[in-house]
Amino acid sequence: MSNFILYDYAALLSANPNKWWQDYIINSTNILFKFLYKENLISVFPFDENGNVIENFILNSCDVDSACIELFRKSVPNWRKAHDRGTPIEKITILEKGLAKIRTANSLK
Repeated sequence: MSNFILYDYAALLSANPNKWWQDYIINSTNILFKFLYKENLISVFPFDENGNVIENFILNSCDVDSACIELFRKSVPNWRKAHDRGTPIEKITILEKGLAKIRTANSLK
């Protein structure tokens, strides 16, 4: 399987200098990666000494398992869309349910 970039934090931060965008990317990235790390979906440590994601962090497909890739395909976009509709970004129920569904499907294989 080829290696590809799943998440480029610096690229997202540089996409727009607007304060709202910067705050959104910083907050959502920290929440997302704390979830991924807690669930053992990534094999790298993405945090600095303050517990925030390192600003130049890039997550590659070789640093995750197949459940994480599937989560990025379906649940992460749905989580972001829910935020766009007004759900607080801190509410990670979509990620949790998506991961549970992926893990159940994988255990049936």
